[in-house]
Amino acid sequence: MLLKVKDWTQNCLFLFSQSIRQSLFLGMLYLTIFLFFPVLPGLKFISPITIFLWPFIVLIYIHFYRELDAKRDFDLQNIFNLLKTKFRPLLFLGGLAFIYATLVSLVFYADGEITPDIDSYAEISEKYLPIFTKIILISIPFFMATWFSPLLIAYNQYGILRAIKSSLAGTLMFSIPLLLGWIVLTGSFVLIILFISFLFSSLSFLGQNFVSFLSSLFLLLSFTAYISIVFIFQYVSYKEIFGSLKN
Repeated sequence: MLLKVKDWTQNCLFLFSQSIRQSLFLGMLYLTIFLFFPVLPGLKFISPITIFLWPFIVLIYIHFYRELDAKRDFDLQNIFNLLKTKFRPLLFLGGLAFIYATLVSLVFYADGEITPDIDSYAEISEKYLPIFTKIILISIPFFMATWFSPLLIAYNQYGILRAIKSSLAGTLMFSIPLLLGWIVLTGSFVLIILFISFLFSSLSFLGQNFVSFLSSLFLLLSFTAYISIVFIFQYVSYKEIFGSLKN
């Protein structure tokens, strides 16, 4: 099991090293679509659209790394034809993502308003810990159902229900290596963030504004890299578990 986690992690880092510029671009594009656009005053209407488009974007990203792994050129026309063929089941997954996002919003905003009378860590924990616990409980089945299902629909020719059931079964059977792999990747990202913060805090002699700019830039690059590596991890785990299966 640990050997599997090691292989998956190494494969992730290898594919990332083969596509650093493209991966950073893809990570930044993902941030722009799902984080920056929805919070801009004139573009808030885009948020529901991007949620419905989420499985399509996931498939585009995974397809890029699938072609890279197979040492083939990434053909936009090919992936667009694939998206067109699988439009309905992918849109259904987009609907599930919209329902999930709605539930998370309802849970958070029902009891999660920030109030000025909270001024201690204990009060913050007491107020927000139950909320985040509910969100985690909602998120686990959603991510289990959608971790592999877009790829199974596209590459294994599964129907929507079979893809969701197979994704649930696959994530459940391989829950420990998937969880350990995610912990390794996320833990590495956190350590890098802490190192960057410590490094730039020791460079205050360069000027606060300049150091803040460099720190923000490196943090942004680290986060975009992390996003791309998570997509690579999704592809690598799919390839290991389902890649050799046919309909």
